[in-house]
Amino acid sequence: YESLPSPPESSTSAKAKDADTLDMLKDDEPRRVGNIAYLTDPLQSKENNSSYFITCAAFGKNGDEVYAATKCGSLLVFRTPPSTIQALQNGKRTDATTCAKPSVCIKVPGAAAAWQIVVSKNGKHVLFNSADCALRLYDVDEIFKHDGEPNPTNIPPRFVFQDTLSRSPWACADFSADGEYVVGGCNSYPQPGDNYRLFMWSTITGELVDQLKGPHASLYSLSCHPTRSFIAVGSSDGVIDVWSPRVQWTAFAPDFQARVCNVLYEEEEDEFDIVVDSNEENTASEDKEPPEEETVDIITVEKTAAEVTFPVRVLKLFSEKSKPKSEM
Repeated sequence: YESLPSPPESSTSAKAKDADTLDMLKDDEPRRVGNIAYLTDPLQSKENNSSYFITCAAFGKNGDEVYAATKCGSLLVFRTPPSTIQALQNGKRTDATTCAKPSVCIKVPGAAAAWQIVVSKNGKHVLFNSADCALRLYDVDEIFKHDGEPNPTNIPPRFVFQDTLSRSPWACADFSADGEYVVGGCNSYPQPGDNYRLFMWSTITGELVDQLKGPHASLYSLSCHPTRSFIAVGSSDGVIDVWSPRVQWTAFAPDFQARVCNVLYEEEEDEFDIVVDSNEENTASEDKEPPEEETVDIITVEKTAAEVTFPVRVLKLFSEKSKPKSEM
């Protein structure tokens, strides 16, 4: 394990300093709003060479473990003791000097300090954002294969993401909602304040999927939407930029070409006017035959045989019944 650099002081002064720090912690307990428990020893002691200078930490998917990074480039995994979690939930005061040894200790290549650790929402990946301008992706299953080993282990990361052109440090990074993509944001370097850029990589293949260029502002933080494909960016201009996926217009029009910026389209005067060709109109009229002149009789009513026969028979029948018997 790595330890904090001990100051060049005598053992008596070191013990006195530790006692003063412990008294300060105890005096500060009544002023706390909530309870606190330490997973690492906050005091420097020569007898217990197991102190770590933690720069950032993050809970796992279920909260059963805590991932932490040190300033000397180590990735630590602490198992949260059930007694400590129960004491915090019940509101009991815990010992401020309680410390636990990490179950996994990994030496990150480059030994650079980390300022951010991100755990994917599905709990399969851990992202290590270090000061050497690199994002290192680790598999959780590969990490816990070395659970319980006493010595630090060297586990190569699955992928290392970098801006190969400018080598800019990553201001912030996050996982997508499904954990299939890693989004990293960096500012222009060495002239900050020009604009920021977003990079998106695949956690399956490690290839760069997309690159977005932001407005003239510096990126402070970013966060992915928990269910949708949106990215929220906090920048120096005081505005929240929300990014959405690009529309693949080539799926609708294969010959579509994206432009860098919008172009003002000027419509011509007769562009959408309907023009009839006079030659085609004359040709169509010549092909048509002139209509024949016929006289239409609208006065004479033509009667069918049924219409003539039936009334005559009825009339004859009534006339025979109306004649007197003498005449018959």
